[in-house]
Amino acid sequence: MTSCDTHDASLEGLKQLQFLAPELGRADRVRMRCRTQLGRSRKGPARADVMTGSARRVLAPVVVGGFCVIYIAALVTTALRLHGVFH
Repeated sequence: MTSCDTHDASLEGLKQLQFLAPELGRADRVRMRCRTQLGRSRKGPARADVMTGSARRVLAPVVVGGFCVIYIAALVTTALRLHGVFH
């Protein structure tokens, strides 16, 4: 069997497949849901969303800074153990 035979067999198999067309009703429903969601997001955030947004802006740097402090402390401890300070 050559590569042309394999290619021809694949083409014959592809010709037997059924052609699928999108459902028009489903496309319209998806379009309407997207437009509804976009309309909701354009109205602006509620007061609770503003509060969590400001809390997130403060909390995120604190968490990242905390992880940095823990990492640096572990780095210093490892370096001191390598030099034999803790033995």
